[in-house]
Amino acid sequence: MLKAQSLLNEARTMAGLDDYGDMQFADGMAVLIKSINDEAGLTPQYEEALKEELLRVLVNRLRMNRDLQLHPEIADEEVLPPVYITSMPRTGSTKLHRMLAATGDFNALLYWQSLNFAPFPDADPDGPDPRIEAGYRHLAHVSAQAPGFQRAHPMFAEEAEEELSLLDAGFNSLYTWAALLDVPTYIEYVLRSSPLAAFEDMRRTIQYIQWQHYRGLGRRWVFKTPSMFGFEGAYSAVFTGTDFIVTHRHPLQTVASMCNLMCGSRSKYSDADFTAVAGETMIHNFAEAQKGHLAWRATYPEPKTLDLRFNDITSDEIGVAKAVYDFLGMELTERAIDNIEAWLAMDAGRNHQPCRDTLADYNVEASFVETSFAPYIDRYEKYL
Repeated sequence: MLKAQSLLNEARTMAGLDDYGDMQFADGMAVLIKSINDEAGLTPQYEEALKEELLRVLVNRLRMNRDLQLHPEIADEEVLPPVYITSMPRTGSTKLHRMLAATGDFNALLYWQSLNFAPFPDADPDGPDPRIEAGYRHLAHVSAQAPGFQRAHPMFAEEAEEELSLLDAGFNSLYTWAALLDVPTYIEYVLRSSPLAAFEDMRRTIQYIQWQHYRGLGRRWVFKTPSMFGFEGAYSAVFTGTDFIVTHRHPLQTVASMCNLMCGSRSKYSDADFTAVAGETMIHNFAEAQKGHLAWRATYPEPKTLDLRFNDITSDEIGVAKAVYDFLGMELTERAIDNIEAWLAMDAGRNHQPCRDTLADYNVEASFVETSFAPYIDRYEKYL
């Protein structure tokens, strides 16, 4: 059985540091740990694996707090208004994100940077950052432990990744803990809480990462995660001036793949078969999220949003990049185009396999999907 206080103390010992800074995160952590113990049904093997992840997050938090104290100038890092790709899952957002990151015109959060956002102690400043190798090792472990997860959402140590890991340390958001674990009590706790705190934590961590890797470059960040679909209002309240790109695909074409992703992600800490509940869970979660998304969209300035079709992202990559750059008032240079084409060629060599699952595999009726997502379908029909 996991114990919150024991984890806090063990991380202190591992890091050789005592001060977490603001301890508000400990409340959410305590709720998560109790929910894991009471509801997640972890075997000893999976509990030990999860413990290692929790300790990694806590050690990073300790190290970051130390650096924030030693370097108060981190708080002065100017985070320019980001470019944020928001969408429901399986709509081409990952491809678009990594394409834009490859241009060299944006700051992008690489997997290894998000996994260990604080530097390792005593790392050679003139040598390769050891966190890169740690990222490769971690992904090898994920591939061995949960191959379905890595197939559903391939991750690469030195490429752009979602910023979910930056939310882990706050214990005040649904992701990634609620995506990987069956923790309904923790989910209820988060939904009763203001999402602003999670994004304020994220902004501070982004300042910290920018100070380490992108200091003085004056570039905008490009972010993406479908997990924040529906929370754009809170996000834009913290990251003011954000330009949003919304990627679209008809839910009838995405729900089965969404279910596949859920089953793959849950396999990281469980041998259980989630096929029977994946359809209802994913449809409920994103049907609820669409309410927040559409409410935000009704009030956010239209010139600050760009809608893109999945089919365009997957078949007219340079045309889509041109549309994005025009939207942002930037010039798409030959260098950026060359970088995109080089990334596309490299990615094509990975031989990604499309999800072949169907709605029937998850006992989901097409009519239920259409009814559940009717507001989204009505609002974005011309992009579907």
